[in-house]
Amino acid sequence: MNDKQYGLLFDVRRSVRYHDRRRSFFEQLHQITGGLTVLLSGSVLFDIARPGDSPSWLLAVSAIAAVLAAWDMVVGYAAKTSLHRDLKKRFAALEMDIVGGVESDETFAAYSLERLRIEQDEPPIYRALDLLCHNELLRAEGFRDKDKGVEHFSQVNFFQRLTRHFFHWADLAIV
Repeated sequence: MNDKQYGLLFDVRRSVRYHDRRRSFFEQLHQITGGLTVLLSGSVLFDIARPGDSPSWLLAVSAIAAVLAAWDMVVGYAAKTSLHRDLKKRFAALEMDIVGGVESDETFAAYSLERLRIEQDEPPIYRALDLLCHNELLRAEGFRDKDKGVEHFSQVNFFQRLTRHFFHWADLAIV
């Protein structure tokens, strides 16, 4: 496999990891939001069965439950989970084609074209997460931060790691 082909395979593998992380993130948000909504709504239902006026804090709890449910529907955590699951599957299928295919300029062009077709359906990239996936893939392929391949690892600071799913960090780049 020449350098261009390996570069394409590496990028496709990084995309598989990236979309798996995004899918997992939205899946967790959907589960947390749904669980909190059920818990908060349940406490309000128990209070309704009790005679007398509801305390103001309970009305606030019911409002929070309504906001959480609305936020989940508006943002569409389930739809975003599905999108990233689909993108991961498409990139994984392309990875299998590359690994199992014949190495030639024609197949490289076809694989590159398929990658572009998949990327056309991608939402904007969260660069810090992408760089973390890049570093993780380097480690999975045997590189270590202290090895001579250290120049290939990208630096992502603590705050960028913490906000990797919330900010695009467009100014970050692969080293």
